Amino acid sequence: MPTWDRAYQSGQDDLYNLRYVVAGGMSVAGLLPFCGLAVGEVPWTAAPAVGAFVLMWQVVLWRVTLVGVFVSDHGIKIRLVHRTRVVPWSQVSRAWAGRAANYDAWQIWVSTRDPERDLETPIWREGSPLHRNRIVLSPEEFAAALATLNPPR
Repeated sequence: MPTWDRAYQSGQDDLYNLRYVVAGGMSVAGLLPFCGLAVGEVPWTAAPAVGAFVLMWQVVLWRVTLVGVFVSDHGIKIRLVHRTRVVPWSQVSRAWAGRAANYDAWQIWVSTRDPERDLETPIWREGSPLHRNRIVLSPEEFAAALATLNPPR
């Protein structure tokens, strides 16, 4: 199994690692509905709904937290909230900077061959740092991430 490393060095700011602490706390807090079942405050007939809610909470929380782009000897892993794509280096045509779809910002795209398509990544060079599920990098970090994502020759 390949070891995946982030394609960029830093996150948004000094509080980048705090997102994992907050997500961990919210993950534990998401289990509170089960406490209601255990002490009898919530009827057992609601257990399937409580279980579905807790499962959905955990999945969405961690998908949002783990958004990013990762590289390994195997290829590139693009992790968005709704989907994770793994593209082997043999399928990567190039990584390039272009306008983000439907936003006024620069974004890194990865072009693949067979099938030919352009995959968006969550790495932006400009844009609101408050935009969720995006990693906004400085111009220097953006250029370094772009160089990392281009296939080895």
